[in-house]
Amino acid sequence: MNSRERVKVILDGKIPDRLAFNFWMDRPLMAELDKTLGDNFRITYYDADVIETFPLVPWFPELKDKWVIKSTEMTSWILKHPLETADDLDQLSFPDMDDETIYTQIMSDRTNYPDKSLFALIAHPMELLVNHFGFENFFLALFDDEEKMLDVLYKISKAQVKLIENCLEKDVDVIYIAGDICTTRSEMMSHAMLEKFCFEPMRPMIEKVHSLGKKVLMHTDGNVMNILSLFVKYGIDGINPLQSNCNDKQYFADNFGDKLFVYGGIDNCFTIPEGTPQEVRQHIRDNFKILGKKGRYIASSHDIPGQVPLENIDVMVDEIKKCIYN
Repeated sequence: MNSRERVKVILDGKIPDRLAFNFWMDRPLMAELDKTLGDNFRITYYDADVIETFPLVPWFPELKDKWVIKSTEMTSWILKHPLETADDLDQLSFPDMDDETIYTQIMSDRTNYPDKSLFALIAHPMELLVNHFGFENFFLALFDDEEKMLDVLYKISKAQVKLIENCLEKDVDVIYIAGDICTTRSEMMSHAMLEKFCFEPMRPMIEKVHSLGKKVLMHTDGNVMNILSLFVKYGIDGINPLQSNCNDKQYFADNFGDKLFVYGGIDNCFTIPEGTPQEVRQHIRDNFKILGKKGRYIASSHDIPGQVPLENIDVMVDEIKKCIYN
């Protein structure tokens, strides 16, 4: 069973031969490991099953010169976002989603890795606006002109429906909708607000994916325990990452494990970077026992920090590959 076949079995709710996986690391560390272990080392050296691929959408080019960003070799900070009020939305233009240059990375990934599963990552409409406003200005703009904000959210959604259609024509396996709506304690806003400004604008996107016979995965960091019912209500098929240090995995497995598959579960905050090799092995084995019972689990992480011992990554992958279904 190759990687793509393995992931498809999981997405179909059946039992694969072994646990599928992917992982992310600190970007400078990934660049360093690309040099020492080989380009795209997660695939070529560790044989990860999933490639997260990206449509290169030129959202709102008229805002390009309005960002104020401070950068170092390691990271960047946004000092000022380009949108401040709802009136600023009047200047926005929308990209032509039939522009083939948007899909160059996806096509390259599919050509180079025909036996890997491709997850195409797309920001949900609210995330896209929050990214351009910042949270404070976003909420102030909602207060000042909710109607205009909703109008733009649905215009973004309409554009993304076309984006999704074109991504799936490029032989993508999963549409991966991303945007943080939770803190480590709870959701960032009320259920009513989440439905109105986040989930409802996503509904046409989710329906498009399902109409084309594919699955929808949604990412948010943080504690999602209170809003799992919203994921199910809106037809989302899987969740990422089910952040390990702030969610009850056993509760999830008992109450939602037959409704949502998990792409995540690996603790990139503490266990992998700071644990002993034996603790890393036990963490992977515990995840498999709790989340992988019915095969509805793909192990993954967000950015494992740069101080991680490489031995812990070796052990993590080795133990994942030992998670075999009997």
